[in-house]
Amino acid sequence: MGAMRESSLEAAILALLGEGKDLEALLLALKPRFPRLSRARLFGLLVRMRRRGLVVYREGRFLRAEEAHHP
Repeated sequence: MGAMRESSLEAAILALLGEGKDLEALLLALKPRFPRLSRARLFGLLVRMRRRGLVVYREGRFLRAEEAHHP
């Protein structure tokens, strides 16, 4: 996946994480826009985003990092 496409995917993920979503809900929401996206690739990207401090994983759901600090 190219860097531009990956940054577009990251932006789409962050937009969806306003209310927090589990992996399956994220995959279902992103599939129409990114049809070749696999569960493994999405999970890997979420892990990298977590390491960069963009998302957190809490109670089975992924959240934007700033949303996690202001429930």
